[in-house]
Amino acid sequence: MNISDLGDLVVLTLRKPAQAVQVLRGLDLAPGERWMIVILAVSLSTVLAGIARLMFSAPTNDPISALLANPMALAGLQLGAMVISAAAVTVIGRAFRGTGVFADALLLVAWIELILVGLQALQLVLMVVFPQTGTLTSLIAFGVSIYLTIAMTKELHGFASTPKVALGFIGGVFLVATMLSILAAAFGILPEVSP
Repeated sequence: MNISDLGDLVVLTLRKPAQAVQVLRGLDLAPGERWMIVILAVSLSTVLAGIARLMFSAPTNDPISALLANPMALAGLQLGAMVISAAAVTVIGRAFRGTGVFADALLLVAWIELILVGLQALQLVLMVVFPQTGTLTSLIAFGVSIYLTIAMTKELHGFASTPKVALGFIGGVFLVATMLSILAAAFGILPEVSP
């Protein structure tokens, strides 16, 4: 697969996510190759976040900001979030009689993250030229991630109803957010709440 093929796959993913899932599955990647894509996505995202921090100063006076300012910690968090997301997509989908497996879910999560990395790079460029576009591009990236996650999860598990997958996605987000909040509290990285 060359750069042109990757570009075509990005366009296909945005226009017809279900077909993109079939193409990604058809690549028949080995487990190690799937993990390499995950590591690539995490690495690129971490590098772009570091560049953004250098370009635009951000406060580091609270535990979460200080943690995110550390590239290794940020990469670890992103890697953990991607693995947890893939596991949640697999477990929740299987609970509703879906047919997807973790290896495919991991590949899809990594591919969505790579597309978001592209949007993150575009956002950096736009913020240099048009600083006021930062919020808009963040909202677009957020919308794209939700759209792709729902559409690709539906195809991954062979579900027929988009609204039901969307409801499962919302429930899964709350579940994962609760688990991560408990972990953050256990490690003492939640910001202190003033009375």
